[in-house]
Amino acid sequence: MSNAWIVLGICVIVVLGAALPLIRQRDQTPPPPPKETLRNWRNEK
Repeated sequence: MSNAWIVLGICVIVVLGAALPLIRQRDQTPPPPPKETLRNWRNEK
């Protein structure tokens, strides 16, 4: 049974480690929108 608790603890640590950077970025300003690389050549005159 102790092996199951160790595996469960490792899984929780991995999930929290992956989620913490995502939670911290909410306080920062959003990144700028990506530049448009494709132009619509059909509508150009």
